Formats: sequence, structure tokens, C-alpha cells
Amino acid sequence: MNKGDILEVLIEDMDKDGKGIAYYNKKIIFIPYAIIGETCKIEITKVLSKLYEANLLEVLNESPYRKQPDCNLYPSCGGCQMRHMSYELEKKVKFNKVKNTLTHGAKIADFKMNELISNDIINNYRNKAIIPFANVNNEIICGMYKGRSHEIISNLNCQIEPYLLEKILIKVKKYLIYNNISIYDEITKNGLFRALMCRKTKDDKYMIVLITTKKYDFSALVNELIKIENIVSIYLNINDLNNNVLLTDNNMLLYGKANLTEDILGYKFNVAPNTFLQVNNNMCELLYKEAIALLNPNKDETIIDAYCGMGSITLNVAPYVKQIIGIEVVKSAIDNAIINAKMNGINNAKFILGKCEDKILEIIRSTKVNSIIFDPPRKGCDISFLNVIKETKINKIVYISCNVATLARDLNYLKDIYKIVEVTPFDLFPRTSHVESVVLLIHK
Repeated sequence: MNKGDILEVLIEDMDKDGKGIAYYNKKIIFIPYAIIGETCKIEITKVLSKLYEANLLEVLNESPYRKQPDCNLYPSCGGCQMRHMSYELEKKVKFNKVKNTLTHGAKIADFKMNELISNDIINNYRNKAIIPFANVNNEIICGMYKGRSHEIISNLNCQIEPYLLEKILIKVKKYLIYNNISIYDEITKNGLFRALMCRKTKDDKYMIVLITTKKYDFSALVNELIKIENIVSIYLNINDLNNNVLLTDNNMLLYGKANLTEDILGYKFNVAPNTFLQVNNNMCELLYKEAIALLNPNKDETIIDAYCGMGSITLNVAPYVKQIIGIEVVKSAIDNAIINAKMNGINNAKFILGKCEDKILEIIRSTKVNSIIFDPPRKGCDISFLNVIKETKINKIVYISCNVATLARDLNYLKDIYKIVEVTPFDLFPRTSHVESVVLLIHK
């Protein structure tokens, strides 16, 4: 078979990202936006030694799982990948993604796989959005990046972003146009305005961050934005770096409160522009409840929370244990965690600045540690960190992951001395291909 060939196929399965899978001459074909059970006309776009890739030309026999996308920019916008299917099927795809990746990628055969946890709120669930701006043919646009590119798809009304974002973007665009503000160009590296970040709390309080290449007087824009209900904080973030990072640590408060206050399972947390927070508040609480249940902590135990950030997990575990020690390499996060502990009257949580692998060894020398919980970034755990975990032989691990591929890699590395007992997937990112997981490991 050659590139450009057209054929009819039966979609027999779905891959981990929701692509349809068909077969031809015992070779697999991946077809985006095709759904299991459908007969489709496809065009081959790539021929490799063991597989083909194809475009979907026509659905000849539709699956009952196929749904008309409720966004007219889908699928050109890269924000969502699963709006062409029912949420019922999306959840099955994500469950299988976790199960199959761990079974085949980590070669784990004997573990309890729990059902995927969701709450069926699939729109306007995000509490944070960073919206890039561009000047295209002398028109200012903003929106999401097209998949695997830096081309911005103009969109003021994203279905998954905070519900007030459209009003905010309309006012900002109007201001930029009226005042002839230059927009940053990634190629020429010229221009003033780069992006806007919006944060929202559970009680609908909003923080706006204007991201620019240099300082500028935005007082007129601030006066317009505060007319929108619930905006309590506005920042200017200066980013003169010529790279793809949109948000720096250089923040200037222009209006209102320095921090938002978020509630997670009854505890209060300061949220600054650069604070890491799970983007789905309601699902975050369900995930933390499951993590604490798997830890099954008691008042005689000392637990480590590695990659602790602002202490959102640490402080929620603290009431159940003798002591919990949070470790984080980012100083501003540690400072925030200490403030959060004081704000909540928690005295048995200690926070340490440094690399997790270094500080864990120091703690183990003087303290008996019963369990460790960690929620690393998408890249997963560094090999040096995993080696320390093996060396310390801590009895119980709860691993929270936002990337099942790196989770499988790390579990494969740990499985010789740790038994993978239980895995629960969580849908924190409805309509996208992302899925979180919580895993319990016990030392053999």
C-alpha cells in the first residue's frame, strides 16, 4: 500500500488517544476521529514498516457513540481531542489507556484496576487558562494552539475554559486594537503583548495576568476589566525571554488582591499567578480523597510528600498523621506552603526546600518514614529520585500521575521491589485525551 491510497476499513479498536484502529494485511492503521464499530473511507497519509497512518474521508456506517461536536472549531483547535464521541465512550477509552499502558508498557500483570472516576461536568471545568495572542494579516487574534503547532486558532468562547473568559478577552482585544498595541511575534521577537492568563476559584473569584515583553501602563484596561463581575486581582507579568515559555516569575500587582484563596476539602490555600494547582477543582478533591484512602494513614506515622508544591496534598494528609514532610525545589512554592499551613492552623506539617532525592536521604537518617506520596510533573520522576526510593525501602507509595506513559516507565523501574497493588484513573480533563491516575505500591 502507498501514500494516497484510498480504501474502506472497519474500525476494530481505539488507541490510547482516541484514534480509530483498523487493519490491512496484518498491519495496523491509525485513523484520527474514527470510532470503533464504524466502516470508514480513509486515505493513507504515512507508510511505515509496521503501521500506516490515515485521514478519515467519510464515515459510511456511523457508530451510536458518534456525536456532533458542540464546538464549531473542532477539530482544528488543539484544545480538545474527543468532542466527536459520547462522553460514555471517552471514559472507556481513558480507562483502557491506563490499563493497557500499564499492562503492556510496564508489563504489570497482577494489579487491581478500578473504574475511572468522573463527575460528568465536561464544560467550563478549567480553573486556569493561558491564552496566546498573535497578529495575523493585521488582525489581532487569540485562542488555542492548533494541535502540534504554534498556529493560533482564533477562539473567544472555549467550551472547557472559565466561563467569564470570553468577556475578558473581548475587552482586552478591544483595548489592544484601539490603542494600537503591538503583538509579540515569535519569529521576529518583536512586539509588546504576548498572552493573557486567567485563574478562577471554586467560589468564582478571578485573577487576570497580562503577559507582556516590557512594562506598560495598562491602567485604562484595568479600569475596564474590573467592571466585569468577580475579578478581584490583576497582574502584569513581564516576559522578555525569546522562547516558548509564556509566564515568568516577574509579576507586578496592578489591582486588587495579591492572591486568590482556594478551598480544597475544607482547607484554604493562597493561589498566586505562578502557583501550581490542579485545573479541575471538583475532580481534584475526588483525587485527593482517593490518594488519602490508599495511604490509609494513622496518627503514629510520618509521611513524606515529594514534589509538594504549595502543600495542597500535604495539608490534607496532615490531620491523619503524626507528621508529614513536604519537599519541593521551587522556593516560592515552599514559602507559599508554609503560609498555607499557618493559615489553616496546621502544626505537624514541615516543608523543606531542595531536591527530593537529596532531602529524602537526609530525612531517612533521622526519622522513620512509613509512607511517601508524590505527584511529579508530566515528565515523571527522575531516575535519581527512583533510585533513592528503592534505597530507602519506604513501605508504602502513593503515586499520582498526569501522564500514563511516564507512569508506566517509572512503575516498570520500581516493580522489582514494589508490588503495584491498585490503580484508579481520574478524568480531570474531559473532552481531551489526558487522564490522571492514582497508584498504590507496597514494598515486597
